[in-house]
Amino acid sequence: MSKEMMKQLLQSDDLLVGISELSKMTDVSPRQLRYWEEKGYIDSLQQDGGNRKYRLPIVLKVELIKRFLDEGYTLGTAVEKATAQQKSFHEAKQLLRQVFKGIQTVEDRYTVLQLADFDCEGQLFLVKDEASGQVTFQVGKPNDTIETLNLNGN
Repeated sequence: MSKEMMKQLLQSDDLLVGISELSKMTDVSPRQLRYWEEKGYIDSLQQDGGNRKYRLPIVLKVELIKRFLDEGYTLGTAVEKATAQQKSFHEAKQLLRQVFKGIQTVEDRYTVLQLADFDCEGQLFLVKDEASGQVTFQVGKPNDTIETLNLNGN
């Protein structure tokens, strides 16, 4: 995935899914989704012909509500917890959008996330070794790139 595509995904919530797709993705019935919308827990965009379309943040919120319901919470509490967690996700997305420089797979083994320059006059690289599942980090110099990292030394 290119750096530009990743930034676009971080900046856009324009993904739209219909009620049938949302139901299949989250295992929540269309009837229940309509009820949640009627109660104001979620919202949709009304398209021509009255078809409901849901944006990406609502897809995530429905998944969170479902998870909290499955854990035994009441619908009201599940919605409150989902709303709070959704706010945290939004804040994390804003932060990542601000510092994201690139992501790359190296040697079909390492996934490397490059973050912007920090006050320490360097860059932060998060490295996941897909073979072991271990995640480490490296602090590089301002001009370092993913290609200049010593990944085998992690």
